[in-house]
Amino acid sequence: MATSFQVGSFTVTALSDGESHLPPLFYPGLDFDAHPGLLHPDGTHHIPTGCFLIQGKGLTVLVDAGTGPSAIAFPETLAAAAGLDAAPPSIATGGALPEALAAAGVTPQDVSTVFLTHLHADHVGWVAPGGNPFFPKAEVVYGAADWDALIAPAPAEDPARIVMEGASAAGVLRPVDAPVVEIGPGVTAHHTPGHTPGHYIVRISDGGQEAYLLGDAVHHPLQLNDPRISFLSDADAEGALKSREELLARLTGSDAVIGMDHFPELHFQRITLGAKGRAWTDA
Repeated sequence: MATSFQVGSFTVTALSDGESHLPPLFYPGLDFDAHPGLLHPDGTHHIPTGCFLIQGKGLTVLVDAGTGPSAIAFPETLAAAAGLDAAPPSIATGGALPEALAAAGVTPQDVSTVFLTHLHADHVGWVAPGGNPFFPKAEVVYGAADWDALIAPAPAEDPARIVMEGASAAGVLRPVDAPVVEIGPGVTAHHTPGHTPGHYIVRISDGGQEAYLLGDAVHHPLQLNDPRISFLSDADAEGALKSREELLARLTGSDAVIGMDHFPELHFQRITLGAKGRAWTDA
């Protein structure tokens, strides 16, 4: 079960920055009673906070930047709404990305582009922790629509706002809004709105092979065959479903390798089609 994959001359590596602990109410439409193994004893669903490293053709691209070097406390109001008597101390923990990059032989100075699939706090944390850019030579590219939707209206103490405003002050941001954006030769981003208005996925193509990094367009493996399952922070649940179903239909039965930021253990997958319908298959 791979967390690193060759796509032509590119190496694509899944990296974890930590994990999030989400109560069932984050997954409208998911019947946790029918899938009891999904819940941790603390009453939450534990998911990794994934990022992806793309290396090849003179590029070192980081797709998404984790939660950052901190933990986000579990909100008391959320614990009450979720009926958790003893919620975990944090809803999200980060901090592992630098070590994961080092294990892949990459320093922050090596990263030429940070591409953000969207601007939620668990995807931007290492862009500029405390407002200070972490990748000194990297351009930070993101979907322009997310700034007005997520960053501008956020309170001053919001972690994502602090990070993104720090990057803005440093002059390293490049907002994009085209349907398809070239990140580099063989690496393109494709607009897939719904989870957020500026959400993008990333396609890597070389030598007749391709891989897709889906960000939060697909948030849970069970969404493959159950369109009723959405996610609490989808800005537009209908739009997210439309983008997701179009992606899944396109990828089903293909040889494309798929990475999802919150897939268990961040293993790369393919979507196969059999007598019982679509299934995730380890790549």
